[in-house]
Amino acid sequence: TGTNTTMSMLREVFGDDPSVVYGPSCKSGPLGGDAQLVALAVTGQVGGCIFFIDPMDAHPHSADIECLVRQGNVHNILMANNPCTAHIIMNTFRVALKMGRMEMIPSFFFDLESPSVDAYKKR
Repeated sequence: TGTNTTMSMLREVFGDDPSVVYGPSCKSGPLGGDAQLVALAVTGQVGGCIFFIDPMDAHPHSADIECLVRQGNVHNILMANNPCTAHIIMNTFRVALKMGRMEMIPSFFFDLESPSVDAYKKR
């Protein structure tokens, strides 16, 4: 699952590899794709997000990007905004699946919230 741009790039890399299962494609980011990803995240349909943000470029959909990052934090899902973090997450993911250790990647198996959400609700 990802924005149209990301999913197109993944299909270029992995092609028709039968071991790769593609999720649904959202629209391109500036056309609402980031907002679609937010909707999937807040409804528990996304357990993690690799979402590279170009720090050297302006984004016409920066409000959507901020919303995606914020809701990733609110719902305590795995978030990787740069290649280094994504690399570590993927290695952890590989080890967790190989060893059957779902507690290593809890947002893929449980609906989570940031601890600050409970404090917010009590206000």
